Amino acid sequence: MPVEIDVAQRLATIADATLEIVAAEGIDGVSIRAVAKRIGGSTTLITNYLPTRESLLRNAIDHAIRAWEGEMEQAVERVGDRERLAVAARWACSTTGNDEVLRRLFMEILGRSEPDSEALRALRDDSRRTREQLVDAARDAGADDAAFTAEILYLVFRGFYVSSLEDPEYWNSEHMIPFIERLIRLLTSIPQRGAVDGSERVRVP
Repeated sequence: MPVEIDVAQRLATIADATLEIVAAEGIDGVSIRAVAKRIGGSTTLITNYLPTRESLLRNAIDHAIRAWEGEMEQAVERVGDRERLAVAARWACSTTGNDEVLRRLFMEILGRSEPDSEALRALRDDSRRTREQLVDAARDAGADDAAFTAEILYLVFRGFYVSSLEDPEYWNSEHMIPFIERLIRLLTSIPQRGAVDGSERVRVP
């Protein structure tokens, strides 16, 4: 009787191995053979699911985005609509787990990938979803111009991701969270402290 394989778990294992290689060697170290070696299997263990190096990178990105979406849902599930933007922004401006590795991977993909590459399309799709979510949250927070507010915050987040790689001692969560809270107060009608507990742990890509 054939062994039943959990495809989602297998793809997650491949994604984790891919990110471990990025952390150790950078994006140039990623290959089907290298990932197979890291998880202790043959290359067919990879190619049965992900036939190309590009699909390996896309899988790692998709895996990270799903994890972030889960964290975001947990972060905002206990707050009202009006506070959702502030909580989401604080989550976006924190750094935990393998965030640094993923930011480095994303920067390399943005700088080196062809315009129609799978990995770049994944980042572009996530970018558009993120802006749409920010528009909804900004509208609920009382922003006069929700689209304008969302785009400013989006650009600030992206700038933070680059700056956190450039100068992590300065551009860290402790510096960014008060900054982003002040910016949100300027862009919306949320009171100075709102309903958000300053000790709450949050983190968007």
